[in-house]
Amino acid sequence: MFRPWLVLAAIALASLPALAQGNLSHTNSVMLTTTNIWAGVYTDEQAAQGRKFYTAACSECHGDQLEGDPGQGFPGLADAGFMVAWDGQSMADLVQHIHTAPNDKPGDMDQTTAVVLAAFILSRNGVPSGKAPLSTDAKEEAKILFTEVKPK
Repeated sequence: MFRPWLVLAAIALASLPALAQGNLSHTNSVMLTTTNIWAGVYTDEQAAQGRKFYTAACSECHGDQLEGDPGQGFPGLADAGFMVAWDGQSMADLVQHIHTAPNDKPGDMDQTTAVVLAAFILSRNGVPSGKAPLSTDAKEEAKILFTEVKPK
């Protein structure tokens, strides 16, 4: 008789050594989150810097209002679909995606620019800013869970 709980237990046990050694995958980074995007994880200054970069480098494809052009393969960045797509992932996942997103030169964007762009995108999705800036350290970003809806 097939026992799915045994399979799940085996997977969990197999991932413990990697977790203990700090080898975080997407799945493990979510398990180690200590806060979420709704806790004020970026500053207004970062969002303002991100707006400048967005206007100069991203708006041509993703639109002036972050509406995207799905027909051309450019998703909206300020809508319910964006929030749903990133729900359950970490800020490290989002920042890494932004860092490697430019299709003309993937990976050509520096980490600081990717972080301020993430801050701008969060602000345009109604996620409140805070007093501490969003870190450029992926390990710190991995502690922040992206959640579609603000927890109660």
